[in-house]
Amino acid sequence: MLLAVVAIVAIWFMPDLPTQTAELGLAPVEAYRAEILDPAPPPADPDDPLSSYGEIVVRPREGPREGELVRAFLTMSSTDATPADFSVGDEVILTFTDDADGTAFAAVSERWRLPLLAGLVLLFAVVMVVVGGWHGARALVALGLTVVLVVKILVPAILGGAEPVPLAVGLASLITVATILITEGISRVSFAAILGTIGGLSITAVLAGLMASAGAFSGLLAGDLAYVTLTSGETLDLRGILLAAIILGAVGVLDDVTVTQAATVAQLAAISPSRAAGLWRRAYRVGRAHIAATTNTLFMAYVGASLPALVFLALVAEPVLLTLNREILALEIVRTLVGSIGIILAMPLSTLIAALMFGTRRRAG
Repeated sequence: MLLAVVAIVAIWFMPDLPTQTAELGLAPVEAYRAEILDPAPPPADPDDPLSSYGEIVVRPREGPREGELVRAFLTMSSTDATPADFSVGDEVILTFTDDADGTAFAAVSERWRLPLLAGLVLLFAVVMVVVGGWHGARALVALGLTVVLVVKILVPAILGGAEPVPLAVGLASLITVATILITEGISRVSFAAILGTIGGLSITAVLAGLMASAGAFSGLLAGDLAYVTLTSGETLDLRGILLAAIILGAVGVLDDVTVTQAATVAQLAAISPSRAAGLWRRAYRVGRAHIAATTNTLFMAYVGASLPALVFLALVAEPVLLTLNREILALEIVRTLVGSIGIILAMPLSTLIAALMFGTRRRAG
């Protein structure tokens, strides 16, 4: 585990991978933490059309204008907040953008939530360690390694022009190996789970590619990414990013299934040693129950992520089948079913590999 901690620190502080500059056609934004001094001052210029946004007097706590009094417009796009929703002392994000005439436009764009998020992360870590003990601590290290690999390797590599699908498969395999070895140690259980997970990932990648091609998914649901143009003149591979998302989305559940199956086989072999076929049959019965619950969990996770879209589409007066045919829903169906198929097939595969490792051999003579 010490090596994993060293790897996390090394990867986090290593130089960023070379990326191509991405242009969205937007003005650069400077953002700083600020404190509200007056949530509802009288407008400085009642004739200014922007005064309808509502102005707030804030004091930046960092940046080149730290300590100054700044009148900023309330432009929180994520909510319908008004100045009345704020109080003196509230902390917010203050942004500065350059207008067409070169003047700086100050805006309160979000509440300052990082302390809340940091507290939640700390609570999560405490609960993990208290309940999971040393095993939970190792799981936290594995999670930290996954985070730095995604932030420092995956995203910069995609912006650097790397193919998203091979990158996702390779990175997911690396995460699988590292996570299982950190949490389970070096053992036959770990190797069986690793092989089963990589097999499930390969099935998921192939099936996701076939479905994306057959369904002609555009990847335009990636939002602003559809308008990104790199300095090389190329656009991002949106379909590749879509496939990479499907592959990475299945990794966590795949680990759970394969490790459970490999550990089940190991326990059955310890209690009642038998040949591989007998171990496989008994562990397969356990796997069936596990798969039923896991598939439902995966489905509910995708439903939760797409619930706002489902509610919106339910308001559209069109036939149900036409609604299901829409890319936004068809994509979620493909993600759910492709991921589930990979997970389902990983169960017997990892069980078979573990059974071959732990099964007794027929004695000669």
